[in-house]
Order: sequence, then C-alpha cells, then structure tokens
Amino acid sequence: MLPFPTSSATLIGAIGFFGLIGCVIESPPESPETVTERLIPLLTDTQPDTRRTAALSLGKIGDPQSIPALVLALSDPDDQVRQSSAWALGTMAESLSDQSLVALVQHLTDPSDSVKQAVVLALGRTAVQEELLQVLTEAYAISTIDTQRTIIQSLAHFEFPFSYSVYLQALESPDSLTRQSAIAGLGELGDPRGLPFLRTHLLQDPSVGVRSEAAFRLGKLGTNADVPALKQAMETDPTPNVHFWASWAIVQIGPNT
Repeated sequence: MLPFPTSSATLIGAIGFFGLIGCVIESPPESPETVTERLIPLLTDTQPDTRRTAALSLGKIGDPQSIPALVLALSDPDDQVRQSSAWALGTMAESLSDQSLVALVQHLTDPSDSVKQAVVLALGRTAVQEELLQVLTEAYAISTIDTQRTIIQSLAHFEFPFSYSVYLQALESPDSLTRQSAIAGLGELGDPRGLPFLRTHLLQDPSVGVRSEAAFRLGKLGTNADVPALKQAMETDPTPNVHFWASWAIVQIGPNT
C-alpha cells in the first residue's frame, strides 16, 4: 500500500484526536496544544480541502495559538478556506486581539457571500469596540449592494448609537434584504426616533419581508401612537404574514388600543 502524503497523514492523525475515525485508538490521544501545532502548517498546504479541514479542526480545538495563522488564512484564494477560517476565529471570540478583529471587519468586503456571512457571525460573538466598527459608516457609502447588506447585518448584532444613521441610509437601498436588516437594526437599537420609519415601511415598502419586520418591531417598541398604522396594515395589506404580525403587535402594545 502506498503511504499517505505527509500533509494527509498529519491531518488524519489530527482528526483522530476528535474521535471522528471509527477505529480503536491504542495509544494515548495527543494534547490539544500538540494537535494545534501540527494543524497550523496545514493552513498553507497545496490542497484546498486540506486547508479547509485544518481550519475547521482548529476551530473545534479553540487553542488561541492558532489565531494568527487563521487570520492569514482569511486571505486564502479558496472561498471555503476563508469561510472556515472566519468560523474558526468566531469560536475563539474572547481571545481575539484588536488586530484580529480589524482583519475580520476588513473581510466584510470579501467577494464571497458565504465568507461575508461567516465574518458577520464571527463578529457577532465578539466584544468588538464601537470605534472599530465606526469605519463601516464610511465603508457603507462606497460598497457594493452585497457588501452593504453584510455591513447592515453585522451592525445589527450590536447596539452602537452611530448605527442609527447607517440604518437610515440602508432604508433607501433597492435591496429588500438590506432594508429588512436595517429595520431589524433599528428595532434592536431601540431608538424612538426610528418609530416613524418603521410605520412608513410597514405601510409603503414593496417587500413583504420588510413590512412584516416593521410590524414585528413595532410590537416590540411601539406605543399607542403606532396602533393606527398597524390597524391600517391589517385592513389594507394583501398578505397574511403582515396581517399576523400587525395583529400580534397591537396585542403587544397593550389592551387600551
């Protein structure tokens, strides 16, 4: 039988650490630190599948010594490797340095939607500082629609006051998912200045998803002043989903409606 290539043998040995291979391990398992040291070089292997599996394995181990190598892997030419590296960094969110967080934020502009989504999820698990994400205010204005959507989705994980102005910009987007994420962000922010925009999009937005989101958020934040708009939506909106959330919102606001 021909021997495995060195990188494949190393990777299979590392995977055996997790018990993913259904054979009996006769020797004592290696420590997480040792396995991490063996996996890190595989992030630069010639085979994309090897690099991807190494990144996923490092994320499962969660040893912070792998963070610098995973940050470098965010620039890998393979989409799946970048996605897996972003996911792995998210599993070590509490150990990420400011430099690592900056690298994640920069990859919100990745050309791959799957990578951007992985970065959003990773950032959502961190304690990223407001100053770091403020750069997204400027980035939003010069980004593509896909990246703008990702920026708004990322900001919605946090409750930074500066996000309010970016959400208002996003409400003008031709992309319905961006508008819906902006409505959700306004709801999470809880700024009462956003209520008139929620009412407007409840009654006027062409997207069912946006109108439903607006109704839901009014149920969370609204007052009696928002009930007329909700009742109008119940009477005039052509979709059952909006009817449901508008009626739910009225109940949530209170019995004196």
